[in-house]
Amino acid sequence: MKHTYAWLLAGLTVLGGATAQASEMPERELGLLLGGGWADEDLVGGKDDEVNPLFGLRYGQRLGSDFNLFGDMVYGPYDGNRAGVGDADLTTLRGGLEWLFSKQQRYNWFLSGGLGLMNVNTDNGPDFTRPMASLGLGQSWGVGANDAFRWEVRADQSFGNDSLPNAGLTNFQALLGYSWGLGAPLDSDGDGVPDRADQCPNTPKGAKVDAKGCPLDSDGDGVFDGLDQCPDTPAGVKVDTRGCPLDSDGDGIPDHKDACPTVPAPGTVDGCPPKAAEPAPAVEPAAPRKLTLDGVNFDHDSSKLRPESIAILDNAAATLKEWGEVKVEVAGHTDSVNSDAYNLKLSQRRAEAVRAYLIKQGVAAERLTAKGYGESKPVADNKTAEGRFKNRRVELIPQQ
Repeated sequence: MKHTYAWLLAGLTVLGGATAQASEMPERELGLLLGGGWADEDLVGGKDDEVNPLFGLRYGQRLGSDFNLFGDMVYGPYDGNRAGVGDADLTTLRGGLEWLFSKQQRYNWFLSGGLGLMNVNTDNGPDFTRPMASLGLGQSWGVGANDAFRWEVRADQSFGNDSLPNAGLTNFQALLGYSWGLGAPLDSDGDGVPDRADQCPNTPKGAKVDAKGCPLDSDGDGVFDGLDQCPDTPAGVKVDTRGCPLDSDGDGIPDHKDACPTVPAPGTVDGCPPKAAEPAPAVEPAAPRKLTLDGVNFDHDSSKLRPESIAILDNAAATLKEWGEVKVEVAGHTDSVNSDAYNLKLSQRRAEAVRAYLIKQGVAAERLTAKGYGESKPVADNKTAEGRFKNRRVELIPQQ
């Protein structure tokens, strides 16, 4: 029996490697189980090496990110030749936990442990129901948007079988299963694409995505569709954090159409003031009061910039260069999660990370200072997820 069991375990491992999608499992699942079982000689006599068919049902529910709660019932008719016992019907009913000890991109390894009951009905011998303990090892593979394929090998040990020579029965099972997810598929970033199919799992809220879950940028300006307030910007035109063409002098004429981009001349065609007998001195452009870097995001509880922030910071660096020699404070803010002291330090690190990147893009270091304000200056209600998202921000504030 041991040799047959080992070969079946190896075969199941190979079979498990032949299919795949992603490892995120649904919140709840209901499944069917098929497989083979072996009982020890105390029950089936000399037929303990023979494989007996098994059929079962399973229910699973996620508990956090590392554990599943489960319950299953497995039935099998066992052929036996032990004198006074004959054939037997064996049913196991168990419940317990699965520990996801190795979570991969396409599947999860798990160890299962549980308690339950073993019921045995024989042709000629005793019938009994006894408590049992169970240990198992297996894999679970994502299928489609919300289903799962699984395999598991396990050993069940019953206790207190007074009607048999030994104190308990050992029952081995090798099971294949298919589970159907109950409820909506997991979609962590809320972009409408389930995590299993989402190749860009950290899409900013409000951005439009393609079928793979990756943000769209129709005009190629680095600001995602859905967040881009000027979605038809011509190719190559520098934009601000809203995705709109830069207007350095604030005269309503974008820089790419403004023949005098540093001189405000509202109402003119080319952005230049009308010629006078004596030309007026050039007026230094007035820097905006504050520039909020919408879309600049960091890894959770970290000052490491996310990839989607790079294009926004590149545009911000271009804007700062247009401001001339104006000195700017890089101000970091957080929501109210965690303590005041912790948030103050986190906002300082994030402000310094943005300052360092802007310097790397050519903005003079002496023009930039970094300061973290923690949660002291909210712009929205910290009681809601949307408000906390708005409060986690970085701003560029010109210093007069």
